[in-house]
Amino acid sequence: MWEQLLSKKARTKCLLLLLLFSLYITGCGGISDGEYAASVVMKGGSGRAYIESPCVVTVEKGKAVARLVWSSPNYDYMIVDGTTYYPVNTEGNSVFEVPVKLGKEFPVQADTTVMSTPHLIDYTLLLTLGDNGAEADGKDGGEIDTSIQKTSMDAPDIPGLTYLSTDENAYARCYRIHRYSDDYAVISIEDGRNYLVVPEGAAVPEGGESFIILQKPLDTIYLAASGAMCHFDRLGAIENIALSGIEKDDWYIDSAKEAMGAGTLVYGGKYSAPDYEQIVMMDIDVAIENSMILHTPKVQEKLEKLGIPVFIDRASYEQEPLGRCEWVKVYGVLTGKEDEALADFSEQVQQVSSLEFDENSGKSVVIFSVNSNHQIVTRRTGDYFAKMVELGGGDYLSPVADGGDETAQMTISVEAFYDYAQNADILIYNATIEDTPGSLEELQKTDAVFVDFKAFKEGNVWYTDKSIYQLSDRTGTIINNLYQVIAKGQEETEFFHKLK
Repeated sequence: MWEQLLSKKARTKCLLLLLLFSLYITGCGGISDGEYAASVVMKGGSGRAYIESPCVVTVEKGKAVARLVWSSPNYDYMIVDGTTYYPVNTEGNSVFEVPVKLGKEFPVQADTTVMSTPHLIDYTLLLTLGDNGAEADGKDGGEIDTSIQKTSMDAPDIPGLTYLSTDENAYARCYRIHRYSDDYAVISIEDGRNYLVVPEGAAVPEGGESFIILQKPLDTIYLAASGAMCHFDRLGAIENIALSGIEKDDWYIDSAKEAMGAGTLVYGGKYSAPDYEQIVMMDIDVAIENSMILHTPKVQEKLEKLGIPVFIDRASYEQEPLGRCEWVKVYGVLTGKEDEALADFSEQVQQVSSLEFDENSGKSVVIFSVNSNHQIVTRRTGDYFAKMVELGGGDYLSPVADGGDETAQMTISVEAFYDYAQNADILIYNATIEDTPGSLEELQKTDAVFVDFKAFKEGNVWYTDKSIYQLSDRTGTIINNLYQVIAKGQEETEFFHKLK
């Protein structure tokens, strides 16, 4: 009966208070796995720098990891509980994914290079699920959605349309494609968003206001999610992209570079600072973003106020490497190239299913790079790159036996790296993070300890091609290349090259 007496807003605040009380008592133990929005209050430093609020917090197995977006691109590492973390992005303001404590203050350190010499600055952070933090520091934080983002992806009922079927995904778990009569489709995403794809010339059905409407043809797209460009490339649909979220020289996809060189694809500003004037003048059909847009809610809000639907790509959240590749089916629906998408995905699956393992498989493999602070950046066992090694027949070695529950990337000392990697059969230098040494001799110059590594002595050191991170559509090929390196010792493949 009390629910009838309280307004919706009052009920929401009551539930929020209960959630915060539970959080205060149990930490993360009482919160289900999923994504949440948390307000951020920061103390310390000069007061000029800040972390964007709200931020996204992911809770998994009782542990919380926050994606912290700084107001400056000049922060090169953070230290939390004695562990050093490095930015997870390569452009724009510095972004870190770090373990956090919710509901109580905790100390962190952040190193800034904005001054003449780097300075390590002490801060105190308070992250709370709710708008209390925003009020505490006098800022208007707006309303924060504290609901769990992972929701049912069952086919929704649409008045006037008949539900026909749901496509079966082989690996992807973050989306589902539902089919309806008259060629309508709904793309349901794990974060709760439902995109209604309306055929060209057809009307939005009754009740359509509960969906994000994508009206075909979608042939004038602002693509801020650079990781999705590879799918448009594979589908022969680069011409559907009118505005790019990164500059020409930042692309490793030839068709994208060529389109920008020809002027058929132009720079439209990065995700956090799009060129609204161009977007309006070019009558953009949809803005395709990755989850970074969630850190700039005002940008998403403005795009939507301009009448531009925002589609958020969550391929990077897929647990299985081929699940990321399977997102080509989503873009097949949006571009009307579904047969091409299915054929392309099947080809990548075949690249893996055709592998034959023998006694030469099962070699131990380590992925690493050396950063400017003379530390090792490596990957945990749960990372998608590490999983590709396993699918390629390797035994991936990590300094954390269970893979850890925090970030996929981790930074350790050279000494710690030596302790677990000295006897690895194969070392793979990750050139997408740091520039690759030009030779084994140059790698040795970064630290003399490398001469004691088994893989170094035997000349079994490879490095990745820089293009690899932009080509998730080639996941099967990348795994096949890893197999050629691990099982066959092949010196040159498309994505891996031997260091000599």
